[in-house]
Amino acid sequence: MNHRNSLIRSFIGIGFIRSLAILAGLVTSILLARTLSPETFGQYAFAMAFLPILTLPVAGGLPSLLTREIAGYVHNQEWSLYKGLVNSAHFFVFILSLVVFICFGLIVRIIPPEEKWTLVGIIVVLMPIQGLNSIRNGIIKGLGYPAYAEVPMQVIHPILVLTSCVILAYLYNLTSVTAIWTQVLAGSISLLFASYAYRYFRPKELKIFQPHYRIKEWAIALSPLTLIVLVNTFNTRIGIIMLGILGTDEAVAALRVGESSARFVGLPIVLVNAVISPHIVRLTKIGNTRSLQQLSRKSARGALIIALPFALILGFFGKPLILHIFGQEYVEVAYLPLLFLTFSQLFSVFCGSVGQLLSMSGNEKETLKGQIFSLGLNILTCFLLIPIYGAPGAAIGTSVGIISWNILLGISVHKKLKIRPSIF
Repeated sequence: MNHRNSLIRSFIGIGFIRSLAILAGLVTSILLARTLSPETFGQYAFAMAFLPILTLPVAGGLPSLLTREIAGYVHNQEWSLYKGLVNSAHFFVFILSLVVFICFGLIVRIIPPEEKWTLVGIIVVLMPIQGLNSIRNGIIKGLGYPAYAEVPMQVIHPILVLTSCVILAYLYNLTSVTAIWTQVLAGSISLLFASYAYRYFRPKELKIFQPHYRIKEWAIALSPLTLIVLVNTFNTRIGIIMLGILGTDEAVAALRVGESSARFVGLPIVLVNAVISPHIVRLTKIGNTRSLQQLSRKSARGALIIALPFALILGFFGKPLILHIFGQEYVEVAYLPLLFLTFSQLFSVFCGSVGQLLSMSGNEKETLKGQIFSLGLNILTCFLLIPIYGAPGAAIGTSVGIISWNILLGISVHKKLKIRPSIF
């Protein structure tokens, strides 16, 4: 009963935090959409789509690796390995950030002299900040405090971005450039809070142990996890990136409007993944398949119960919502992308935590295989449909990637873990 109550408390806590983050992000998008022109807002959306891609080297698979390994080290009281892994993670972020800065400095001269590519250049500054934030997030989750791990990037960061944009809109000058710089400011301040939480929850036992390193083992484990995040990120972002290259800035703005609204439907499964990750590690280590099945089924059902009302509201009242929230110019161009993305997010919730079940149980290679295949379908669909249909074509491509990814990973979960990951 205590274990169940702990899961419920964590889910409620993270649910509130993530909901607040999405709401703040939505309000920020509304403010930008109404303040900037559709073309300028599209340039901002295009640059922000590059954020998770450019920061992948330092914030890709690192949080998942830290969560999984730290949870295991705490369970087995292997404090020397705990300390060695944390030291290695910080060194890894420092070196890779330096390499990316140097590489970007070398290629900056061949980047097209367009506003949206200038914005992408500012995003590079966020790389070490995101990397350090990801280290703290993964460690705190591995220690069993997932709600606290979410606060810096899911509460403090979006609220600071929103506050800064409001101030700029009414007192100074809100442009796509100043909006991007608010991301840098918010990321820096959130890192201070994350560092405080990281030190606060750090086990006292670490003081009397010297670090022990398994660099090769960690590097081998990190590679597929990073590739998983890489492919998954491309699956969710490739539509808007290809639309920015093959389509128009206005179409990018329309797709961003659809994505911002559809995120509420996919939120519950994101919350579930954040809560159950340490428990998946624990149950797979002790071989308790029955409890793992119950955890998977109940969490998927709970997520679907929450997601379904959001999907129905967006499906039946999407047009009036877009009209009153974003404005008349987005109604016709954003409604179809919203429908496609809403359906795919609902399907993802229905299938359950397929990726998390595989990654946290040491079957990340299976996750990678499914994601690579679905990314190929996503890119092919976008390439064929964007020149013809614009934003709806990009939304269809993204949806194809999400649906095929869930189906393939669901099959792998059944084969590898002998459980059914969906609501059934």
